[in-house]
Amino acid sequence: MKCQKDKFQIDKSIHYLNCAYKAPLLKKGEKAILNAILKERNPYLYKPKDFFESSEMARALFAEMINAKSSQIALFPSTSYGFATALNNVKARYKKAVTIENEFPSGYFALDKWSREHQASLITVKKEARTAKLWNEAILNSIDKKTDVVLMSMNHWMDGTKIDIKSIGDKCHQLGVTFIVDATQLAGAFPVNVVDLKVDVLICAGYKWLFGPYSMAIGYFSPKFSDGIPIEESWMNRTNAIEFSKITEYDSTYKPDSSRYNVGQTSNFLLTPILIEGLKQIQKWGVQQIHNYCFTLFSVIKNGLSPIGVRFEENNYVYPHLFSLKLPDGISSEALKTTLEKNKIYVSLRGSYIRVSLNVFNNKNDIDALINCIQKKLG
Repeated sequence: MKCQKDKFQIDKSIHYLNCAYKAPLLKKGEKAILNAILKERNPYLYKPKDFFESSEMARALFAEMINAKSSQIALFPSTSYGFATALNNVKARYKKAVTIENEFPSGYFALDKWSREHQASLITVKKEARTAKLWNEAILNSIDKKTDVVLMSMNHWMDGTKIDIKSIGDKCHQLGVTFIVDATQLAGAFPVNVVDLKVDVLICAGYKWLFGPYSMAIGYFSPKFSDGIPIEESWMNRTNAIEFSKITEYDSTYKPDSSRYNVGQTSNFLLTPILIEGLKQIQKWGVQQIHNYCFTLFSVIKNGLSPIGVRFEENNYVYPHLFSLKLPDGISSEALKTTLEKNKIYVSLRGSYIRVSLNVFNNKNDIDALINCIQKKLG
């Protein structure tokens, strides 16, 4: 794969190494929302099927990406909505929940609320001075037959540390523990197979690696949740919804599987087209090819910065699309970020970490600019 910067409107003078913050808008996404706005001028153009077809298309595209059925996919306005939906259907048999240190607030607060409402203990597995390998081992050891639910990101959003989701999923499945994952910083940049990973729920924000808009998220619910209770009672999630003249017959039957969990007003006429174009483009590129492209760029960064004392996570616990730069002692990450921005190089500061996140719109010029700037700063 070659650089795909021509698919975006990114200023050529900008080195945007921050897709984990927010993805830039695809040109196709921009065209899609402009067309949607034009259609809004004349609402008579909307037919009953238009209220459902676009969201069904988005669900089908995401399902194919993660090896699920489209009926197992639901659309929400945010990941917090997805976590609330999932936890609304988790029973507290043993009153124990597990998460990891510095989990993203949306997931943490949802699990904390569930724990308080059920008088359950919430175990947070600390990383502390552990290596990524030892941290993953500690996470596994924290899960036992008395655990009700585990909720965590598939890779850590602050520094990119890879979480061994496969081993955790296997253990949760063996013990009957509900396993909920936040795939926001992984889906779309690395192959994800919900069947192989044995996750029960996967929630993903749309505005990062899926090239979708803000205020849209998407999620997978395993068969374990097929008969669950949604957090709202939308008319659109009923089996007779497309028959507008009959909706006051109050059909209480939900659409199959996860359709019941769709947010009300699922047919977001302006935003859904952006998400669809993002998912289509990812499908065209291929997630594995995106991963391979990022790996090539990551290798250049690692080879260029390691000799001057910048450290990276262990090879088996890092993804090439999202990682942190561990600076030598005495180097201020805040000062470095300021210097980078003065040179039009955009990354994120998360905790004490300089977080770099790559995608197919990045090229060698972006990488060289990052390396040269840091070399001068540390020089």
